[in-house]
Amino acid sequence: MLLFIGGAARTGKGMLARRLLAEMQLPYLSLDVLKMGLARGVPEYAIDPNAGGIQVAHRLWPLVHEMSVSLLYDQMDYVFEGELLPQDVAALRSAYPTQVFACFLGYSAITPTQKLQEIRTHGGQPNDWPQEYTDAALLAVIHREIAFSRYVQAECTRLGLRYFDSSQHFMPVLDDVVAYVHSQIVFV
Repeated sequence: MLLFIGGAARTGKGMLARRLLAEMQLPYLSLDVLKMGLARGVPEYAIDPNAGGIQVAHRLWPLVHEMSVSLLYDQMDYVFEGELLPQDVAALRSAYPTQVFACFLGYSAITPTQKLQEIRTHGGQPNDWPQEYTDAALLAVIHREIAFSRYVQAECTRLGLRYFDSSQHFMPVLDDVVAYVHSQIVFV
């Protein structure tokens, strides 16, 4: 069984993956680790970690897809969280309908200044890269991620995938995602 948790940066994907590890013993890979490893260690792969969710997801997917097929073949339960595109996950899910699950997170209904305030107030989690940005630079990223959230939301609607918006009530939304995962995943 594979679970894909995709969506925009700073939506709680990593927190969610760590929670699923603790509650359900589901190991996970943060695609941020893969992205940065490729960017720094294999520059010929030509991945720009700052290119935005769509471009990064396009570059990572061939590798993530093959890793996924290997995990499915070996019957390993695993979670991938990070920059993923709904259409890629939906295609894999159609090939393995009983073994692939997915949900996506975003924040399409929040102003950039509200999101900036949230990020600054609740920083300190693992992978807290926003602390290295000025407010002006981080606002530019947030604008891009809101647009990405809207894209992901529309694609999830089109493809019949679950989308959770963490614009308001961040922690209760993560609780809803955990409840959804528990309802979808049945271990044999």
